[in-house]
Amino acid sequence: MRLRERNQRNGPCIVFYELIPPPRDATPREIEAVVECVAEFIASLPVPIDALNIPEVRPESSREPQRPQAFVPKMEPREFVRWVRKVLPPHVDVVINRCIVYAPREAQLRWLVRTYHEFQIENLILVGGESSQIRYPGPSVLETAEWITEHLNRGRWPFDSSKPPIRPTDFFLGGITIPTRRKPDPERDEPARLIQKARRGLQFFTSQVLYEPVSMQKLLQDYMARCQAEGIPPRRVFLSFAPVSSSGDVQFLKWLGVEIPPHVEQELLQGWLGVAWRSIRVAERVLQEILDFVTAERISVPLGLNVEHITSRNFEISAEMIARLVAVFQRHLRQEALADTAAEWALQLAGLPVPDG
Repeated sequence: MRLRERNQRNGPCIVFYELIPPPRDATPREIEAVVECVAEFIASLPVPIDALNIPEVRPESSREPQRPQAFVPKMEPREFVRWVRKVLPPHVDVVINRCIVYAPREAQLRWLVRTYHEFQIENLILVGGESSQIRYPGPSVLETAEWITEHLNRGRWPFDSSKPPIRPTDFFLGGITIPTRRKPDPERDEPARLIQKARRGLQFFTSQVLYEPVSMQKLLQDYMARCQAEGIPPRRVFLSFAPVSSSGDVQFLKWLGVEIPPHVEQELLQGWLGVAWRSIRVAERVLQEILDFVTAERISVPLGLNVEHITSRNFEISAEMIARLVAVFQRHLRQEALADTAAEWALQLAGLPVPDG
């Protein structure tokens, strides 16, 4: 079953594993070692994953203060897919991220067409720039999504009708959501941005890494309310988590814009040993609080999990995070199923019709 089909179904939790590509200057032998490690990693997981989510890693030089960890240029995601796809089980798909603002529109269009037809990649997450204050040479996420859904997927070249038809693409598109990116203007606020992107063809969103639940709870609640007001179905939101194993990892996440409350940072770093285990414990708690809130508030936004490793030293511990967060999600789904069954029994006992679905 293709990822797009799994995304449309209500059922088991959909799980992405976000895997950082190897360094750009890695030798073929080093890349083969990475690929072998990835194959063993997936085979050893006690729960299945649905897709590898491969980011496009950029230096993000505009961020302040200075980057706490040295930037190492990474292999282009499409090229890494060619290597890693050889060892993936049939049920594991691939998703790549594309930062679409950094190259002019003609170059981006050629990249998209080549990605689909030559690299045979159909799952794509469109990523914007580092800052809304920067003027970029490339198109926006909204513009690119419209080009793909209204033109490339229909075999047409956008903005130039004189060009001959092209072989249609069939991209399945996602985007990024940042729960703390809230605006006082309702039309520029994050829920409105999610709806605008969905209307242009985006079918799911991966969140920024979460180390506190409140911002995501509020976003899901407001997004659901906005969807209901406009009469449209909400898109799936993948809740992102990542283990940390040192104070350097914590500082790196904060530099990336992740909200880590002071009391959580203190909990993570309270001892020189066990930072990674505590980060998993925090992630379990955050996920549970989000799921409890979704249930209590009757929020029907489809959810999924996206687990990242952030740095290479957290690769192994991220397997434990996947297993334990999926367990939290599965308990939630079982409780939801029991609640639905109890509700059906109550309706039957009262002689009332049971609604479909």
